[in-house]
Amino acid sequence: MAIPLYLFNFRKQKFLMKHQKFIFKIILLGLIICNIKLGLSQEDGLLNKTKSQIKLTETKQLFLQGNIKTALLNYKEIIALNPSNAKAHFGIARCYYKLHNYNQSKYHAEIAEKNNPKADEDLHYLMGEIYFRLGELNKSRNNYEKFISEINSKQKIKDFSVDLKLNQLAFAEKEMLNMNKEIIISNMGSTLNSKGSDFAPSISNNGKYLMFTSRRADTKGGNVDQFFDHQYFSDIYLSKWDSVGRKWLTPSNKLGRINTDFHDASLSFKADNSIIIYRNIPYLTRSGDIYEAAYTKSGSWATPKPILNKDKKISNKINSSYFESSASITEDESYIYFVSERPSGLGKTDIYYVKKTGKTYSEPNHLGDEINTSGDEKCVFIHPSGDLLFFTSNGRKESIGSYDIYYCTGGHDNWSKPVNLGTPINTHMEEKTICVSKDGNTAYVGGYYNIDNMGDADLYQIDISSLKLISK
Repeated sequence: MAIPLYLFNFRKQKFLMKHQKFIFKIILLGLIICNIKLGLSQEDGLLNKTKSQIKLTETKQLFLQGNIKTALLNYKEIIALNPSNAKAHFGIARCYYKLHNYNQSKYHAEIAEKNNPKADEDLHYLMGEIYFRLGELNKSRNNYEKFISEINSKQKIKDFSVDLKLNQLAFAEKEMLNMNKEIIISNMGSTLNSKGSDFAPSISNNGKYLMFTSRRADTKGGNVDQFFDHQYFSDIYLSKWDSVGRKWLTPSNKLGRINTDFHDASLSFKADNSIIIYRNIPYLTRSGDIYEAAYTKSGSWATPKPILNKDKKISNKINSSYFESSASITEDESYIYFVSERPSGLGKTDIYYVKKTGKTYSEPNHLGDEINTSGDEKCVFIHPSGDLLFFTSNGRKESIGSYDIYYCTGGHDNWSKPVNLGTPINTHMEEKTICVSKDGNTAYVGGYYNIDNMGDADLYQIDISSLKLISK
């Protein structure tokens, strides 16, 4: 039988009156628990925010010390705690930019800007750089201009060479319309290239040997540079041309005493197939010096010696207390061109040369401001003919982006105005090193072309016969 509604309400009211103290206590206890949880939640949030701030400061220092991969992991941990942390997204974008992963860099920079356009005063400069590397030139220009409008420091605008970057954007836009379709770029394949950074290829005058630099896991000692970028130390690798199979053989870094546990890099061949190399060994080479090594009659590599070691007066002036990073010598050994960071230059590193007079060489001469810039001249290569000079630079207005390759004609005392090699050889990425075959038809470049790339800089062979750089 159903209970009448009035009787149900009466019983309910009677129950509530009887147990109201107990119910009140339950409600009060629930409110207390909710407040405790809210307080703990707020405390946890404040604690996480403090932890994130401390970690941001520590991670920025790791980045500035060159420990990019560890910094990247730390920034990602901050994002896990606070997915909208704009400063951490900016930090991740900077790390990926340094690692040449520009798409991921763009992704995180755009999140940083969306969450907080003032996350860092360098945000729009970084975005300008990212978009430039990705070929999004209008977006690059807009962000450089935002950076100029927002920054209060004219000195910083000058230090970041923003005006130069805007000029390079204008040049790149025009140059991309004039791509030389006769130039053919080919990746040199997995026998030579690795997942690490492979660069600075150099071909012997007879075309039988290829020397290059790599930062792969099997470098001598297998250690990383903890005081620079925490990547493997660089080694020199040598490959021989198989004329029957028409291919380069597996390269080796087992070259006697040429490679050390520290930084060793290939620079160029001499006419007798001895080699010029770079070394940076603590307590021995100062900031990095130029060495040479000969292949002996006994079939082994001699211990490398500082370049022109028999004439220590000149040798010590080529290898200064500053950073020397590239060198190339003419076939008759009458001129040696080299790159140095010494303070007499116009920019970070400049190109110098010494000229042979009798049995000795002249004092180092600055190559002049027609070729050198206030930027960074990274690599120099003098063709065996002596009539062509190639170099790389990031300091010229006539640039498609970052480091480009240029060449001059004429000869040692009368070099022409530098000419940009143009597209597709030069790109919005970095083209830092070049070597050209004796017949002038083939260039070897360490670059980031999107052609069978294995993950970092690779070695590429480029057919430049259409440029007709060598007169027949």
